[in-house]
Amino acid sequence: MVISVACRLIAEAGLEAVTVRDVAEGAKCSTAIVSHYFHNKRELLFLTYNSSIDRATERCMAAAANGLKAYLAGILPLGEEQVIEWKIWLAFWARAVADPEIAEVQRKCIARTRGNILDILCELDADGALVPGLDLEAEARRILTLLIGMAVQVLFDPADWPAERQHGLIDAELEPLYRKQREPAAAPRQSVGAR
Repeated sequence: MVISVACRLIAEAGLEAVTVRDVAEGAKCSTAIVSHYFHNKRELLFLTYNSSIDRATERCMAAAANGLKAYLAGILPLGEEQVIEWKIWLAFWARAVADPEIAEVQRKCIARTRGNILDILCELDADGALVPGLDLEAEARRILTLLIGMAVQVLFDPADWPAERQHGLIDAELEPLYRKQREPAAAPRQSVGAR
């Protein structure tokens, strides 16, 4: 409960505005209880950051069974939960510039996500679904970079980036990677005189 309240507060007001007292009030408990579990505000916020990454990872890995597009949709800011996660991540990215511990968590998160995309691409390639000769590692980097850039734009201009546009951009980027479906062979034509 405390972590979900902290997530909502960070998404609404940013890291600096969140206090242990606000989190306790939102969780309907005393500051003493929150302070019992978290030594300080930094620890509370850092656990909130890690928790948001863990939830997103779990959701995306469950979606990966349905393919690359489903995995990516789990990351995209398509729903309220994902928008909150992206706001938390952006808040911590700014802090990562001066905080090596947060920067290391971010590096690991990006590497893991890129690795997951690469794993899915490798499975698709092994199944013969992709165009031969692709540099799958480069494609995984490109896809993740595109997704992050789009997500940032969604947060700052959600009206310009409805779900359909997000899906459309991902579809347009993924489509060239897949082999074209072969058209079924046309039935042989009979000549007029053959009967």
